[in-house]
Amino acid sequence: MTSITDCGMRIAEYENKDNASTAITTRSQGFTLLEVMIAMALLATVVVSLLGLQNRSVQDVMKAERITTATLLAKRMMTEALLKKPLLLAEDEGVFSEDVYGDLYKDYRWKKTVLATPIPKIMEVRIAVLWKEGSREEMAELVSYE
Repeated sequence: MTSITDCGMRIAEYENKDNASTAITTRSQGFTLLEVMIAMALLATVVVSLLGLQNRSVQDVMKAERITTATLLAKRMMTEALLKKPLLLAEDEGVFSEDVYGDLYKDYRWKKTVLATPIPKIMEVRIAVLWKEGSREEMAELVSYE
């Protein structure tokens, strides 16, 4: 007796008593254990990859939000600094006070530096907003010349 597999169909050949062969076709009755295990392994790999991708996406959104907030705070500080005339050489730093900003920006602090430039009557104004991102310190900085 010989067995041949063709296109997912199992074909078995049997010999009759008078040496004539008869083909009997039978269909597969389901998946083998190996096929199920391979499918589960592929599915698990895809799910783990997608979960990692989602986690990274959430972290990126949080970082972008912090950068945007810091940039807007720096812009506000820059506007306040440029409105004060005359600009004096100075270096100052502080935190965003709770009475003005509430509890929203307690993680942020600022540094303001006013420096002279080689051109007389032109001052360089630097505003940096800093915050902690895990174990490292991040910064958004604006520079203007007045």
